[in-house]
Formats: sequence, structure tokens, C-alpha cells
Amino acid sequence: MLQNLSKQILVFLLIVPLLSGCWDRLEIEDRAVVLAIGIDEAKPGDEKETSNATHILKLNPRTNQGLLRITVQIAVPGRIPLGASSPSKEKPIWVLSSVGYTIEDCLMNLQQQLADQLFYGHLRVIVLSEAIAKKGIQNENDFFRRQSQVRRTVWMVVSKGEAAEIMHAMPQLERVPALYLLATLDDAREMGKLPNNILGVFFSQSSAKGQEGSIPYVELKKASNIEISGLAYFRDDKMVGTSTALQIGHYMSIKQINPGGFSVMHELPGGTRVIFKATHRTSRITTTIQNGNVHVKINCQMEGDLEEKSDEKFSITDEILRKLEVKIEKNAKQGFEKFIQQTQIDGSDIFGFGEYVRATQPGYWNKQVKTKEAWQRQYADINIEVNLFVKIRRIGTKNRSRNLG
Repeated sequence: MLQNLSKQILVFLLIVPLLSGCWDRLEIEDRAVVLAIGIDEAKPGDEKETSNATHILKLNPRTNQGLLRITVQIAVPGRIPLGASSPSKEKPIWVLSSVGYTIEDCLMNLQQQLADQLFYGHLRVIVLSEAIAKKGIQNENDFFRRQSQVRRTVWMVVSKGEAAEIMHAMPQLERVPALYLLATLDDAREMGKLPNNILGVFFSQSSAKGQEGSIPYVELKKASNIEISGLAYFRDDKMVGTSTALQIGHYMSIKQINPGGFSVMHELPGGTRVIFKATHRTSRITTTIQNGNVHVKINCQMEGDLEEKSDEKFSITDEILRKLEVKIEKNAKQGFEKFIQQTQIDGSDIFGFGEYVRATQPGYWNKQVKTKEAWQRQYADINIEVNLFVKIRRIGTKNRSRNLG
């Protein structure tokens, strides 16, 4: 009898911890759900908006030059549309801003103005102004790495203008601006127009000894639509340059990121212009040591379709098709080399050539390079050879039927 009682007590003690699963629950209506965060430099006079919520002593006025302005989009409970819904005059988000010395300081000052607790579990987009990115994002990296609620699948982008302008934009295709920007980035990735350089990938790239990080570079247009203008690439934690939109395709080709989604115009003899769209890419990168220096060789093969020609009467024969492939190879090779040289001048190895050297030439790396800083200096002088092979798979049914007739 005593033994059975002991077993019952033991089972009861084992079950008790399982009953406390919801002890710290917080209803969604009691949370201030942050969907997007914009980070800008504070303007003169903004120091008046700072709070003493995190300051024990009065700070040195000279440090006001480092003030930040945070702009956030907070979801309004009950107003976020689920699926198809009729238009509503009530805004589904609440845009607020705060000024502080660090990201956490700004958010704590903002928390003083809110009744509900800030929640970052549904954060989707982080927008950095170009001024902040060029100044250095060491504080931003530190905060978002430490914040356990922030997912690594968040998109972080650099805005050509102020990040606050994107936070206040109201696009027509989506009632929630943050979700519109999220869809723009996700759809561009699916269409082959953007690499999957989300927050977690950026952290991994920036932490590697032989590679630098890159994130999308966006621009707000007049009608509140957002254009992906290129890639913003970094050296350590500072943005040192940007690419064009077409150079995103160069980057994805070298990194063998599929599918292909960029179209390029080429001119044939006689003035006829054609559009070639890459659909698939394969790339192989090899590294060797020649005369004590690193030599990188890139063999890239692209397949694509002939999308359009300006002259309907111009016939695409096999000979013309081969000449067009050679011309595309020549033009693309020049574009690849120009973009690589641009990153070499800026000392930003966004392609990860240094990681190939670490993996395939460990003896050289351990003796001649060793550190990330040393590779940044050496990257400007390494020899990079680019070889391109283009194959046009489809030329269109209209042109094909004309050739057959």
C-alpha cells in the first residue's frame, strides 16, 4: 500500500511541471506588434525629444551628434485584413517615432509612450538609411543579434533616402506597408531578381573571414512604390558601395543562384535590338596560387531565351544565333569584370572568393593571410579571370514557324 502511494506521488510530481505551460502568456491585444523598423540619423533639434527613461546621469551634449531616430510600424489589433476584404478608412498600422542614442534607447523611449509591451516576433523588415549604413551599423548588428524575438528570416535593406519615408509610404496594392515591402522582396527573390540575403545570411557573410555582407538597396518612388535599385555591400560594418539593378544578376551568376530573372538588350548588325533573358546559371570557382599570388578563375554558363526583337522582318538564323551568343558572352564578361573591379576598389569581397581560398588553399591562408583585415587589403590586388558561356534555348514560336515555312 505504501509503495503504491509513493508511485502516485511520484507521478503527480512529474505531471505538475507540465501544468505551468501558460504561466507567462500575454494576450495579443496586450502587445504592440512591431511590423517594420526604420533607422535614421537624428536631425538638429531632435535631441529635445529624447527621454530620461534610460539615463541615470545627464549625458554629454557633444554626443548628440550620434543620436538616432527610430520609426516603427505597429499593427492595430482587429484592423489587419485577413484575405480579401473591403476597403476601410481605418488605418491598419500606427506609425510612431522616437529619438535616442542607441537602438534600445530609442525603443525604450518609445515604450514609455505606449500602454502595450513592444513585441518583435512579427517584425518583417528593417530599413536603414544610407547615411546610417555608411556611418556604420555595429550598434544595429549588436541589437538584432541579441534580441531573441527577432527572426533571422527578416529582410534588412538600405534606403536611398530616409528610412522614415518608407515607413510612412502608403502603397495602393497593400493596406499594410510593411507587408507590401516584404512581398516586393520575396517576389523578387522568387522571380530570380534578388538573392536570398536576409538578416541571418547577412550576419553569416559578415562574420566570415573571407567574405563581406550585402543586402538589398531600395528607393522610394513618387507613387509610394518601392524599387529594388541594387545591392548595398559592406566592408566590416560600413556600407562602402552599391550595385546597379543589373549587377544583381552578375552577382547571382557568379554565386550560381537560380532561377535567372534579368533581361538584357543587345544590338545586332543592322541596328536590330533583341532582349535576352537568362533562365538558368551554373558557375564554378577555382583558386590557385601563382607566383605567390592568389588567382581566381570563374567559369560561368548561362542559358536563356530570346524574348523580343525590334525588327519583325529580321530573321534569326543559326548563324545569327551563334553570333548573338558570342556578343552576349562578350558584353556579359565586360559587365562581370567591371563589377568585380568595383568591389576590389572598395575592398569588399561580397562573392566570397576568400572563403574559397581558405577552403582550397589552407596552407597559403594560414601563412600569408590569417585575418579578415589582411584579406580585405589583399583582395584589391588578386587576379580574377572570368570565362562565360551562353546558350540560347528558345527563340519564340513566331520566329520558328517563319523559319520552317
